[in-house]
Amino acid sequence: MRTHLNCASCIIDDLCGALQLIPLEEKIKKEILKESFQFLAREFSTDKIPSYFITEAHRILKRISRIEIPFKERRDKCNQLGIEMAEKIALEAEGLEESERFSFLVNWAIASNHLDFRTVGTGYGFQMAEIIEELRDCLSEGLKIDRRAEILRTAKSSSKILYIHDNVGEIAFDKLLIKELRRYGASVTSALRGGPITSDATMEDGETVSLQEAASEIILAGPDTLGISLDEMSDQLKGELQTADLVIAKGQANYYALTEYRSKVPGKIACLFRTKCEIVSNDLGETGKINIAVLL
Repeated sequence: MRTHLNCASCIIDDLCGALQLIPLEEKIKKEILKESFQFLAREFSTDKIPSYFITEAHRILKRISRIEIPFKERRDKCNQLGIEMAEKIALEAEGLEESERFSFLVNWAIASNHLDFRTVGTGYGFQMAEIIEELRDCLSEGLKIDRRAEILRTAKSSSKILYIHDNVGEIAFDKLLIKELRRYGASVTSALRGGPITSDATMEDGETVSLQEAASEIILAGPDTLGISLDEMSDQLKGELQTADLVIAKGQANYYALTEYRSKVPGKIACLFRTKCEIVSNDLGETGKINIAVLL
């Protein structure tokens, strides 16, 4: 999905929200905003996906601030919360029969996509108790677009599955779904980012939640990009996209990229996420913020 004109305000809001929480001198924050505005004035177009512009704005933030991992404390808290909650969800899942268990774990994988300190109600200034409540509310809504049955059939007939992750915290719930997919006999390759950008999960975050215990292999999706990048994805990821029978992608940014890259992927693509804006919901023929399990 390419950038719409209305995406510009969200890109700026995201950056301004981030700067409110980073302990920097005002002159440094102004320098970051000035360079970011110059970049957007020079490069903004509807020919690229929205995540490209957010990535570049946050790279400017990291370079000028000299902060290697912005929001490290929040990232770590999300991972810890995800680990603690996923342990309880795993126990609940074990008592269910196969199709019900798969649907249950997909529901939680989608709800956990809301475990994003950038956008979950309070934005970058989230409170942990609020996030827990948000997740439960999100789960109770159900799915507006529900292709879980078809995704399950595809997963059970697949020998190779590629799982593209999104945020810190939710990767602990992804781990549960990957374990379920492995029960069907498929190999499952996890793809994580090589560097921190906003709330996206990195290879190090994968180690934190012991993702290696579930995935057959963990590969580098690319550098510090918001979602996978059409221009900067790794050769490993390109190869996996060519050979996977099923690609499962989490998050809205990965939806942006894969809708544009779809013609190059031979296998089926399932996107699991909660929409963050009206533009994406409209693209799916819906309105409002919704939970979806869709096949592209």
